[in-house]
Amino acid sequence: MNWIYCSGAKKQEKSSSKMDIFAHALWVYILFNKQKNKLLAILFGVLPDLLSFGPFFLINLFSEETVFNKPHLANIPPYVYASYNITHSLIIAFAVILLVYIITKKLHLFLLAWPLHISIDIFSHSEEFFPTPFLYPISSFHIGLISWGNPIFMLINYVLIFSCLIYIIWKKKHSKS
Repeated sequence: MNWIYCSGAKKQEKSSSKMDIFAHALWVYILFNKQKNKLLAILFGVLPDLLSFGPFFLINLFSEETVFNKPHLANIPPYVYASYNITHSLIIAFAVILLVYIITKKLHLFLLAWPLHISIDIFSHSEEFFPTPFLYPISSFHIGLISWGNPIFMLINYVLIFSCLIYIIWKKKHSKS
């Protein structure tokens, strides 16, 4: 089986690129805040990154190499790419959701946070660092637009997140009146 390796291995972005798991969790909360299983939705919204980068993060936590800066692509082991390809594939995500539906005879809405995560990553990952292989294993096609670590993108993203959160809080406060 061929694994998809990032194509821009020679070129590293200068921006800070810690894994922005918080933005994924907040977007999931914004979209699933009225659901009964919102905590499960948040879990499934961050699971693709936890499963891909979590083991690498933990291993490096106990090594001399700092884990809080973007690692060089050459230092990232193949299992990270393999798990990233699997966890960031819309094909695999929807296959799992369909399988759960067939087994349980119920659509668990919280599972849709997984393809939401992937959808966000499709447009917020650059060509240079983990472009999202959303059609894996059928195709290695990806869209490398802008890195979520870009300061302007991050500012706009968090302004939108906090605007939505303020609206949710305002709406909850005024619906009780």
